[in-house]
Amino acid sequence: MVDWPELPAGIVAGIEKRWPDHARAWAADVETELREICDMYDAKPRTVLPARYGFVVAVDSPHGGLVLRSSPDPDASIQADVASALADLGVAPVVHETILAPSGLWMVLEEVQPGTPLALTDRSTVDLNALAAPFAAMLNQPAPRQVLPSVFDWLRERLKDDNLTDMPVWREGPAPLNERQEALGVLDELAQDTKPGLCHGDASTWNLLTSGDSGWKIIDPRGVSGEIGYDLAVIALKLRGDLPPADLGSRLAKAAGTDWDRVKRWISVAEAARV
Repeated sequence: MVDWPELPAGIVAGIEKRWPDHARAWAADVETELREICDMYDAKPRTVLPARYGFVVAVDSPHGGLVLRSSPDPDASIQADVASALADLGVAPVVHETILAPSGLWMVLEEVQPGTPLALTDRSTVDLNALAAPFAAMLNQPAPRQVLPSVFDWLRERLKDDNLTDMPVWREGPAPLNERQEALGVLDELAQDTKPGLCHGDASTWNLLTSGDSGWKIIDPRGVSGEIGYDLAVIALKLRGDLPPADLGSRLAKAAGTDWDRVKRWISVAEAARV
């Protein structure tokens, strides 16, 4: 008999902090909903996968490995639309189904194999051309909805926040005010000559997974419109330590076929926004 996975307490705590009005109902229903979806797919849970703001479980089914993901995020349906658009391009796992449940939105996804995150990959083995390939495929692709939240607006709010707390654990606090004000000016310049397009919006090293001969797959998009220059800037910052972000950004921009000058400016904005 398979041990039934329990909702990790850390995830509940994170959701209570982020969406206090939704957390209790979501936590009360999500394990029952998991059982129901497993019955639908004749699936057996294998493991609970790391996540910050959702219940994510890898399962085995007669048709192969699947990932079941529940989120109480009010914008979960937007994120699902972006995930489906990325899957249509072949750069993200196939979305088999989205299920609107009383407590939130479930996504049934094809499991990425071997699925090792970039964060746990030996950086010396990483081919930057292959890493940039999913973003090259996204270049100049339209957003999946005519109206989406904008990565520009999301970053603008972070840059204006004097009490920012949602940032990498190694950061000691928001950037100095003058640095954030300068970044706001750069962000406004970037916004003048862009149009809303398909982007990931949260290209952390945990959201890029190895996929065998298929290269890299990207998961858990933020659900915003924007441009891939921002995604490449985030990767360059997250990989800091191996090469300076400017060197990495230049190489990634070239590999993705996009403008290095814009990526360079995105790096300065993302750095000041503490993403």
